Amino acid sequence: MPSQPQIGICHGFFVDVSKRGQGLAHNLKQTQFDALDSDMYDYGMCTCDAANTAQQAVLKRAGWHLLDEFSNRKTGGTTQIWGRAIAPEEDQHLR
Repeated sequence: MPSQPQIGICHGFFVDVSKRGQGLAHNLKQTQFDALDSDMYDYGMCTCDAANTAQQAVLKRAGWHLLDEFSNRKTGGTTQIWGRAIAPEEDQHLR
């Protein structure tokens, strides 16, 4: 994120329908977190369609928090913004 190099913007990933229910999304989310941590980001942010309850479950289980939501003019739906601290708790000054 410009002028905020400690914030990582995470891109989504897709799990094929035939592979769902096997924990792959949770493994991918952990891999994403590990990459943010090893690259020394302090905070991660991502978006999620409000109708995507499966992605929301993955985010919640991985410790992400819903920050805000807005009407998406392109899709006509609602987009959510999620965030999560990456740095160890002892390094966090704003909790």
